[in-house]
Amino acid sequence: MNPFFLRVLLAADSPEQAAALEHHLHDAGHEVVRIEARGDAALKAARLVHPDLIVLGGALQGAMDGVGLATALEQQVLAPTPIVVVNDPDELPGLLALQAPAWPQHSEASSLPQPDLSPEPPRDAAE
Repeated sequence: MNPFFLRVLLAADSPEQAAALEHHLHDAGHEVVRIEARGDAALKAARLVHPDLIVLGGALQGAMDGVGLATALEQQVLAPTPIVVVNDPDELPGLLALQAPAWPQHSEASSLPQPDLSPEPPRDAAE
């Protein structure tokens, strides 16, 4: 399993761009949990799904553009959540590769209790 598997909210202004970005995200081993074309809908989705990463592609539809969405996300909702802004979907694989070492592991996997794999201390033979 990809150790950097992330749950991604994708906000793109056209179905073609969304499909291309989603393809790159899937190829990188990430899960796209929601796709939105409008900035206001993407902000609402971010509050609901708590993604590990947000990818913004294009100007977005509606009154809230990509810059407005990024600002609102940082101020209101998800300040520690990384946001990647992409103009060309083919740039995404390179951006993901550059940023991957800085990202936490997938939120569900990292929140599960981890087994204690430390070796047990030797038992005293006199017991």
